Amino acid sequence: MMLPQMREKAVHRCGHCRFFVSIRGLKETRYGCVVDVKAYGNLEKRIPPVVPVLEIIKRVGLEGLERCLEKGEPEQQSCGKFRLKG
Repeated sequence: MMLPQMREKAVHRCGHCRFFVSIRGLKETRYGCVVDVKAYGNLEKRIPPVVPVLEIIKRVGLEGLERCLEKGEPEQQSCGKFRLKG
C-alpha cells in the first residue's frame, strides 16, 4: 500500500524537479540539486535554469557546492522535497 503523496516521489525523477539545474563554472557545466541552498529551497528566490557556480559558493560555500553536485544524476529517484518543473 502506498500513500498518495508518496506516489509522486516514487514516480518522478530528479531531472523533472524544479531544483535540478545546470551549474555553470568557468570551463564546464554540470547538473546539480539546489534544494539545500536556503534561498532556493525555501522558494525565496526564483530558481533559474542555469546557476553560476560563484553564486552557489557565495551562498553555501565549497562544501555546499559538493553536496549540490553529488545529486547531479537526472535519472535518480526524487527526494521528499520534489517539486515538478513548471
